[in-house]
Amino acid sequence: MRSIGLDIGEYSVKLVELVQSKKNISINQIQEKQLSQNVSVEDKELEVIEFVRSFLASGDYSQARWILAVKQDQVTTRYKTFPFSDRIKIQKSLSFEMEEDIPFDTDACVFDAKVVQTQGTSSDILATAIPKNHVEKIIDMASNFGVEIYAITVDGLAFSNLVEDWEQPAPAITQAISLTETDKPKKHIQIVLNIGHKKTLFTAYDNNRLIFTRSLFWGANQLITEIIKKQEISYIEAVRLLQTHSHILLNKENASFEQAQFSNLLTKNLKELVRDIQMTLLELESEHNADITAIHFTGGASLITNLGGFLTQHLEVPCNPIHLLQSYAGSLAAMSSPQQAHEVESKFTTAVAIALEAFKKPRNPATNLLKGEFAKQNDAFKVFWKQWGTVAQVGIAAMLVLFVWTSFRGTFATTLNEKGDEAIIAQAKSVARLPKKQANENGVKKYIKENKKKANELKLVAQVAQMNSALDLLKKVSESAPSKDQAKIDIMNFTVKDDIVQIVGYASSPKDVASLSQNLKNLSTDGQVNTQPSNLSLVPNRVAFNLSFRADRGLVK
Repeated sequence: MRSIGLDIGEYSVKLVELVQSKKNISINQIQEKQLSQNVSVEDKELEVIEFVRSFLASGDYSQARWILAVKQDQVTTRYKTFPFSDRIKIQKSLSFEMEEDIPFDTDACVFDAKVVQTQGTSSDILATAIPKNHVEKIIDMASNFGVEIYAITVDGLAFSNLVEDWEQPAPAITQAISLTETDKPKKHIQIVLNIGHKKTLFTAYDNNRLIFTRSLFWGANQLITEIIKKQEISYIEAVRLLQTHSHILLNKENASFEQAQFSNLLTKNLKELVRDIQMTLLELESEHNADITAIHFTGGASLITNLGGFLTQHLEVPCNPIHLLQSYAGSLAAMSSPQQAHEVESKFTTAVAIALEAFKKPRNPATNLLKGEFAKQNDAFKVFWKQWGTVAQVGIAAMLVLFVWTSFRGTFATTLNEKGDEAIIAQAKSVARLPKKQANENGVKKYIKENKKKANELKLVAQVAQMNSALDLLKKVSESAPSKDQAKIDIMNFTVKDDIVQIVGYASSPKDVASLSQNLKNLSTDGQVNTQPSNLSLVPNRVAFNLSFRADRGLVK
């Protein structure tokens, strides 16, 4: 099976072909076309169409699965918890659950969900909503390419294929989770940044499962624009300068004036990226009770020398470049030199991740926005009727015979019901000794109900027959309290409500209160005596106390 992932960016369009042989997936070819800058969006789309058509002319790709992606900044993604884990139920509930999270009409959106994990019958998901016009645009573009789309995914969700074990289903959590926020353990989150031309894809992972994704509006183009202003050079020269001389000086000793100036230019603009990351990290820590353990980065701008050290200094979290295509290093080696391997990997990570969506199984399905009105038209029913129409007609005839039998069965059921009524009347007269007017189904039900009520009342009487009274409890408290020689205790209020006993009074000292509390533990069913603030007025040389505990009332259960 072959899959083709198409990553249409602001600076270039990248295409990756993956081939699956048995269970191994390898990269068969990669292609990139740089797009013209300072031109209209329509002109860029024409360049993309020309590039894809040229690729299609180079071979037979009719059997390949084409995967295209919508950009993360066009999508609303939220972390949700559902009381069920059935994917069909989740899909039906998404529009209602996402209604307050999206600033547009739910009827004008397509919804999908990625299951993060399950626990019992509940599940944690990443819910996605996207306006239909973005999906329509992708479909129209594919039509201009001359290809049939297998799936439309979201680049932020697809990017997780390079981190997660996408061949396995979502993990099932078995341990109980605390209901209180303070008792919940902190999640140890790792961040992966894909720094692109105009935007940076921010993804967060807990135990290598995607829990958060967002598009930050910062990219290498801001550095290029600033270089053009400072150096007064063309766009192409600025790109080449950034690719060959981008170096952040962590220590400016022994550096030339030009190097220091260029480093200052880079760091000044990179601080905007740092600010956006810091704001997103604060939101992530608050929303998910998270502890950020590491930040990794890739993408074209990740090739800036000492970028990891600069980000580490400002974010105070270890920041390092990451190699996400190590599994495909063998096939990539034949397409680039060792010196260019990291650069090629940084450019094509998203395209590879998008192409992997074609290989995902139903146990962990791909994100696919081809739903509802955008779903593929299925002509399988016409083919089925052509091949199996005769069999279907025989089946319909069998159904008619079944309906006839059902009518006879109804008659039989009516006869049996009449015989049952006669049997009830006979038993009502002989066993319950009901009068003739009450010797029917309703009379028997009433008789059973009344006898059940009597049985329950007798049971309640048996329960309270041996119940300890409040005076009995007071006696036990008096016997358990310290003697007058040991402590001077005055009880002002003694209350018993169900199995809760509350004692309010005065003692000579806190030590006497502690002694009383210790003795009362022998009467407590759970061995606990609780202390609450007392509302008694202050008395000189006396300590007010308010103790409560659970007592055994001697109920018969």
